[in-house]
Amino acid sequence: MTGPGGSRGTEAASGYDAERAAGPDCLGRSVLVLPGQPAPAPWEACPRVRAETESPDASTGRRLRSAWQGRERLVIEVDGPLPGTEPVLTRPWWELGSGFTLTDEVWHHLLTANSVDAREQGRVRFGPCEQALALGARAGAPGERGDIVSTAGDPAWCDGGPLDSFGASELDGAALIPAANLAAGAVGGLRSCEPTADLASDQRRAVGHLGGGACIVAPAGSGKTRVLTERVRWLVRDLGVAPASVCLVAYNVRARAEMQERTADLPGLEVRTLNSLALAVCNGAGRFARPTGHDRVEVIGEREVRDLLHVLVGERTPRKRRRAMTDPLAPWVEALSASRLGLRDPAEVERDYAPDVDGFAELAPAYAEALDERDVVDFDHQIIRAIDVLLTDPAARAAARRVCGVLLVDEFQDLTPAHLLMIRLLAGPRADVFGVGDDDQTIYGYSGASPRWLIEYERFFPGAVRHLLGVNYRCPPAVVEAASNLLSHNRHRIAKEISARPARVPEAAPLDIDEPDGAGSEAGESEPDGAAGRSLAVEAAGDGGLAVVERVRTLMAAGADARDIAVLARVNSTLLAPQILLSEAGIDCMTPVGPWFLERTGVAAVLAWLRLATTGAARLPA
Repeated sequence: MTGPGGSRGTEAASGYDAERAAGPDCLGRSVLVLPGQPAPAPWEACPRVRAETESPDASTGRRLRSAWQGRERLVIEVDGPLPGTEPVLTRPWWELGSGFTLTDEVWHHLLTANSVDAREQGRVRFGPCEQALALGARAGAPGERGDIVSTAGDPAWCDGGPLDSFGASELDGAALIPAANLAAGAVGGLRSCEPTADLASDQRRAVGHLGGGACIVAPAGSGKTRVLTERVRWLVRDLGVAPASVCLVAYNVRARAEMQERTADLPGLEVRTLNSLALAVCNGAGRFARPTGHDRVEVIGEREVRDLLHVLVGERTPRKRRRAMTDPLAPWVEALSASRLGLRDPAEVERDYAPDVDGFAELAPAYAEALDERDVVDFDHQIIRAIDVLLTDPAARAAARRVCGVLLVDEFQDLTPAHLLMIRLLAGPRADVFGVGDDDQTIYGYSGASPRWLIEYERFFPGAVRHLLGVNYRCPPAVVEAASNLLSHNRHRIAKEISARPARVPEAAPLDIDEPDGAGSEAGESEPDGAAGRSLAVEAAGDGGLAVVERVRTLMAAGADARDIAVLARVNSTLLAPQILLSEAGIDCMTPVGPWFLERTGVAAVLAWLRLATTGAARLPA
């Protein structure tokens, strides 16, 4: 049905009248009027809110946000000109923060995104409808349903609210074109449907979320990758969201490859890592727009970074006697990462790293300037440059948001402040970000990652809803219980109950920790009969991995399958020796350490010294 009230408003030049502009009740369109101006008939009984655009206040902003999110009709008295839609801000990264917001565009969105503009006498306008007309649709004629008739001949309403779908009866039988589709240049309507994939109930609720942003708290083994990929599949294939408006963001290259494989049936979908997304913004790759006045940048590696730092550090710091067995540039590399990814003041970082980076407060901006002069970026500076483009180039920002109309981001807890700011700038005021992660698995705190991103998710993405995936499908009940008990001691976390898969058969006996050296028991003391259950052996291998190989051989000789044996280490690099030895022993294993390991500066240096040490003097270059 159409909006409240039955009288027809003044005809616009296009034949678009106030009653049609009001749309069905479920769409919750508001109307903009001048102070004291009577509201058009469909909005006569709606609450009035006064918005002073030249001095907006937070309480009015919250009221407008709530109405937009909840699709409540308002009469908005606009006192002053509308805020600008293309703000430009030039500011160094350390003066920003993960919660930084372009205030003018937020206010413009809250006032206009899903509001009919009736301030001009004798004319009503609705932005989403005008977008559809510009894409080739025609305005609905008197007596026809919907705002427009699509190029395919279907009547449709144009939506400016959060991503949502409604039944045909609520829409008078017309389709609904979401804002993300219109921004991407598509006039296809949504289909009202529920996810049909084989999912658990908590996963299905997350996959089928509608109404804006969502925080998906996904503990280990809860199926987060499946939720992400099925969410994308449901949005694009079932619901009808244009794939050109959806971007799936993986944390690293390996995760991206897995997601691309799982979504291979969805052509046109953007699947990127954080850094490839940033580089696309910097260079205008694909559907992104080339930033005005910026040349294409190339990515430099660690060797080029060190060459540049060697020059800059030498220019700014007095030559010191080098300490043996140290890497003099390592503190500078770490400080640059801490400052940029953490959006921290270089002077503050210099104090933290004192006395190893004297002069860093001056070097950090000089290093960034040197990168710009050479039209290059290093790994971290891809993010900083992308943020700069999004803040200073409205056209590039608008193009990026068309590609990222619906953002899905993995491993949200491990984003740094710079990553989070980039995601927020890409999402814009609509804040339609489907963030998946686990606050209990934050492992990159040294780079600025924080469980706060999930704990305070709604602060960064207003109106977002939280979904908890509460079942661990990977581990047996005893492991899940032990892990839950351990995690309960985290001081900053989201309260959650984690259970093992209900159908899983519990162990015949509790999981015990077997400490081979006799720690925790007297020498020679034996356990009571029947006390030992399935055990986890904890051993420290200090012989380069030979003990690991022998232990694996013993387990396999006893009937264990290689696929059921895990060799764990604190970091991937320490798995290199066991990986090589297992391979030489003819035992198939995964290869977490690849040829890239040999390219690390420290490893390459060690290999160079070894070559010198093992090469005869006669074979050395003169």
